[in-house]
Amino acid sequence: MATMTTLHNISPLCRELEKLTCDLRSLSQDSQPSEQDLQACPVLDRWSFGFLPAPCLVGAISHHPLLGAHPHIHTSELVLIDPQKRWARTWSQFYRLGKQLVPEIGSV
Repeated sequence: MATMTTLHNISPLCRELEKLTCDLRSLSQDSQPSEQDLQACPVLDRWSFGFLPAPCLVGAISHHPLLGAHPHIHTSELVLIDPQKRWARTWSQFYRLGKQLVPEIGSV
């Protein structure tokens, strides 16, 4: 899921996640897509596996349920962030945001 959004347009993301959850629950119960469902899908021809970079957060962590404190981590994929209210939601959990690292000019 390579989607990052704001609170103002969160409804479409909710709908997509609900559809995905419904499909995954159905598949977990050994239910395969029907031939009729598959006929309605687009065809992806000459396909192969690829890699899609996804936004995440990096930084020093404290109070993490598994990692405890660690000076350098990256989160799971970033889904929603509100820097002004100092929180972010990644694929796996919420984070409280501390100080933001601002790169020095010319260091990027």
